[in-house]
Amino acid sequence: IRTAIDVARESPWLPYLYGGSSPKDGGFDCSGAMYFVLNTAGLEPPRTSAAQYLWVKGEKRLHEIPNDVTSLDHEGMKKLQPGDLLFWGGTYAPEDQRTVNVTHVALYLGHEKKDGLAIMINATNGRSYRGTKANGYGVYDFRLPRKGGRSVFMGYGTPPGITP
Repeated sequence: IRTAIDVARESPWLPYLYGGSSPKDGGFDCSGAMYFVLNTAGLEPPRTSAAQYLWVKGEKRLHEIPNDVTSLDHEGMKKLQPGDLLFWGGTYAPEDQRTVNVTHVALYLGHEKKDGLAIMINATNGRSYRGTKANGYGVYDFRLPRKGGRSVFMGYGTPPGITP
């Protein structure tokens, strides 16, 4: 978590950039941001969101969530803890050969002290923080998708190499 926040402080206003995986690229995509942050923290994650999902799942750290869950109060969300990776599907139509339809990843930060709302850090184009939409790497509200929307929340888990 500290590394993720430090990256935001050291490289403010990095825009969303598909394929970006380093501040030197001029921006990040979602999995590139998590790849950079986790590498900086001394871990060895795979590069894509789908591969990161399978990495966490392969180590039996993934908590898969039914796609009809719309509340963070759901029983399936009870084991969520700061530092966990968060995974979505359906945020866009992938054109590669991925074996799972994971299309977005973020890092859960926890609940803010000032208002108790859940937050995450990631690279995105269009998510918001307290009602203000943004583009780039930073802190955003963590909300589950609305029922009937195109995206689904697929699960969460602690990255391998971090003690849960």
